[in-house]
Amino acid sequence: MSLYLSLIDFVVLLLFLLVSASFGVYHACRGGHQRSADEYLLADRSMHPIPVAISVVVSALSAVTYLGVPAEIYVHGPQYGIVVGNKLIVLFFVVFSFCPVLYRLKLTSINEYLEIRFNRHVRYLCAGIIISAFPIFMGISIYGPALALNAVSGLSLPGSIIVSGFVCTFYSTIGGIKAVMWADVFQSMIMLCGFLVTAIACCIQVGGLDEVFHINARDGRDTVFDFRIDPRVRHSFWAVFFGLGIQSASYIGCSQMIVQRYMTCRTLRQSQAAAGIGTSLMGLVELIAVITGVCMYAFYAGCDPVSSGKVSRADQLMVYIVVDLFENTPGVAGFIISAVFSSALSTTSSGINAIAAVVGYDVIKTQFPGIQGVKFTFVLKAVSVIFGLISILTAFLASIMGPILPLTLTIAGAFMSPIFGVFCLGIFFPWSNAKGALAGLICALATGIWLVIGSQMYPPVSEDPPLFTDQCDDILSMNGTTMMTSLVEPTTSATIQAVGGLPMIAQIYSLSYAYLAPLNTCITIFVGMIVSLLTGPTDIATLDPTLVSPLIRTVCCCKTRGRDDEIKMKETSGPIYELVETKLKGKRTEV
Repeated sequence: MSLYLSLIDFVVLLLFLLVSASFGVYHACRGGHQRSADEYLLADRSMHPIPVAISVVVSALSAVTYLGVPAEIYVHGPQYGIVVGNKLIVLFFVVFSFCPVLYRLKLTSINEYLEIRFNRHVRYLCAGIIISAFPIFMGISIYGPALALNAVSGLSLPGSIIVSGFVCTFYSTIGGIKAVMWADVFQSMIMLCGFLVTAIACCIQVGGLDEVFHINARDGRDTVFDFRIDPRVRHSFWAVFFGLGIQSASYIGCSQMIVQRYMTCRTLRQSQAAAGIGTSLMGLVELIAVITGVCMYAFYAGCDPVSSGKVSRADQLMVYIVVDLFENTPGVAGFIISAVFSSALSTTSSGINAIAAVVGYDVIKTQFPGIQGVKFTFVLKAVSVIFGLISILTAFLASIMGPILPLTLTIAGAFMSPIFGVFCLGIFFPWSNAKGALAGLICALATGIWLVIGSQMYPPVSEDPPLFTDQCDDILSMNGTTMMTSLVEPTTSATIQAVGGLPMIAQIYSLSYAYLAPLNTCITIFVGMIVSLLTGPTDIATLDPTLVSPLIRTVCCCKTRGRDDEIKMKETSGPIYELVETKLKGKRTEV
């Protein structure tokens, strides 16, 4: 039997969308009316660290976490839960290394650092990668709520994508980053309540949290730590802790969408506080998402909705269970579906704002350096609209490419981790040079794209615990054929996919998606270091120490061409803007 939202649920969802849009309208009409790029993209660097930290959480997690993590736990077991602990890796990279370097330069586009540290070719290549990859991420974020709306409204998936995409694009374009972040604060409350209400309702229906864990243990879903070193194991301890830890560090440490938020804080200390608090809260939200997935399995332990044909794919389970639990409580399901839209709106609006910064400063500003003020802000908003429409198109592509969580992390591993590797070269390896950075970036990018294409051609087979339908007592109609599900045998994804007749190279594509980020990061660093040494490493004595991590400065004792006060620069915009502009002009002259 299909489950659909009631009229009251749709009213609640509509009210949520109107409140979210009101943040954009309010901030578009107040203050400077978005007449400067600094106000539109960086909130005039005046934000408090708490809303910035919350905005980091909801922007980084998105609908992928809200829909994908519970589905991942439901299908594959609780091993993914180790992701909560890998935030220690993120804290090391971001708070103590990336923030001190990038914030003191007061950059708008993070790629400006790459021109200062290496040359403009490295900057433009990384900007091109971001401009190519970000619409894919935003498309997946739009696809998430569209999938949810399709599952419970009867609206076709293409129609759901178009509705979701236009709402996100409107909200993202008019308000600027200040509207986006304050809306994130509101939406984060909805997201958290959605997870908690769903998990608690499942526990009550099943008979308590103890019974939830008992059911999972009974069905072989009590193994959290899998210490096998086989890189083909989907969620071993090593893959989740180190692999996805590096993945998170690459996203939170050098993603324009996230770093741009740190840049809105008043001081470096506030920027580091926002990064630290945001990363810790991410771990908490992911833990709640994992528990929700465990509770979801206990609720459907005897009648899997996917195998029994009630939903078409696992990514719809989070929405389906909400409507199933609260079908007789009008308004609650609409509230929780609003949480799905919260995650999507926050990420999409953040992504569109970030890509406007990259296009504006890495493309338009370099070609038309005199453009500024209202005219430049108008161009940035036009860029936002264009990429919002492109994201709608990529959402259709996401609908045919598999589960959204591994899909997102795989694409991030292919595109973002090479950029992370280049930033690591610049920040942690003072002797690396521009030729090494370019060589490492190109090699890692080629490797990542090759593995992504190969994994789509030969999808890896995972050994998952079974999903049962032996307790389904209803008769379902599937594709016009009546089918009794009470006697269906348990199934696993390993039994669905053929294991024979594959070429030997398919073994390479069986690599867990979690290892893609550290693999590409290591390739970038290794190739970059070798090429740097062969072509003449950077003389550490001439390297400006403000461009490397404070941790590395204490080890390498870099000498500076300028005065020591450049390292302890005052965190005021004027002198630092002049310093950045001077460095950029110097690099362009050298090139």
